[in-house]
Amino acid sequence: MLEVATTPTPVHENRGDAEDAASLNPFALLAASLRQLAEVLVAATDEQYVRQPVGVIPGSLGGHVRHCLDHFAALCAGATSGLIDYDRRQRGTAIETSRSAALHAIRGLQDRLAPLDASMMTRGVRVVSMLTVEGTSIEVPSSLGRELAFVLSHTVHHNALVSAMCSTLGIPVPERFGFAPSTIAHLDRSACVPSPSSR
Repeated sequence: MLEVATTPTPVHENRGDAEDAASLNPFALLAASLRQLAEVLVAATDEQYVRQPVGVIPGSLGGHVRHCLDHFAALCAGATSGLIDYDRRQRGTAIETSRSAALHAIRGLQDRLAPLDASMMTRGVRVVSMLTVEGTSIEVPSSLGRELAFVLSHTVHHNALVSAMCSTLGIPVPERFGFAPSTIAHLDRSACVPSPSSR
């Protein structure tokens, strides 16, 4: 394993940013994304959950769900151990083929997220990442907040794929499911701007 032996750069926040983060509790955003994913699973059938491919998208809904939940689990484990390894995935588990198993896993992850709060955002962690198929890995410093941002972004990306799959399968999804926060903010701003013809 290649280790990048550097000291984590301190995270600098102004007081306003820290207070906003404390009032928001970013970990609650992760829990909210899990609730949305659970809504999709409840709306799907068992057959839809395992069907593959779905249109032009390879894999199944179950495969994408399992992949996302593995990242949540890695983050939760790292919050305790200080080491995050997203490549240690639990492929071929019941989560991929059983909606009830996936919903049970989501509830478990929500329980693990519940004690986490904004005060932990700057906590230092180490992240292991595999760089080659031969298994060459690096270990780099990060923070829990940075990895939370990554998991949120990663989840949005996969939720966008899940949303497209659900559209093909005829499964309803929550409004703006799979939209990045920046996209939603842009859409909201655009909706508030008067059109030239209305001025």
